[in-house]
Amino acid sequence: MNNKGVLVLIGVWLSALTYLHFSPKPVVISDNGSAVIAYVHGDTIQQGMLLIQSLEATLREKMTEAESVLKAQALPLQEEAQELINYANSGQASSDEIDIASRRVGEIESLLERMQYEAEQSFALREKTMQATIAEHLTETLRTFSQDQGIDLVLNWGLSGEGVLYGTDTRDITIEVLEALNDPK
Repeated sequence: MNNKGVLVLIGVWLSALTYLHFSPKPVVISDNGSAVIAYVHGDTIQQGMLLIQSLEATLREKMTEAESVLKAQALPLQEEAQELINYANSGQASSDEIDIASRRVGEIESLLERMQYEAEQSFALREKTMQATIAEHLTETLRTFSQDQGIDLVLNWGLSGEGVLYGTDTRDITIEVLEALNDPK
């Protein structure tokens, strides 16, 4: 294991110990005297959680709508800019007209950039809201599920195994948690 891996393992271990130490309720100890630690496959949760699928589909739909609106709003400005450029390059425009056309094209470019920026900010806000909704649902569901199952700590098992601590009575609860997350209640 390289130094980075050792540091990650130590960091995860210290995080878990801190959580166990400062947890708001006493840690339930299993019959054999050790904390019950379980794990989920985070990638499976992400792929199978209906809330994520629904929110991502809605986000994609909103993004497509926003792109259509942006294109519709930008088209007249782009056409105006192209007409000004064509006129300025036609040889019929005076130097004053070229200057006016150049300034207007600059204004149009600024407007288009601002419209693009505002659309990106709106999308980022929607994505942040989506992530917060998912995190809240996941946290609440895991809390309830863990209390019902007598689990003290649930860890994420990623493709490279990050976040997995050794503990007795560990068990994979991915399928059960996915069912709880997708339960319409």
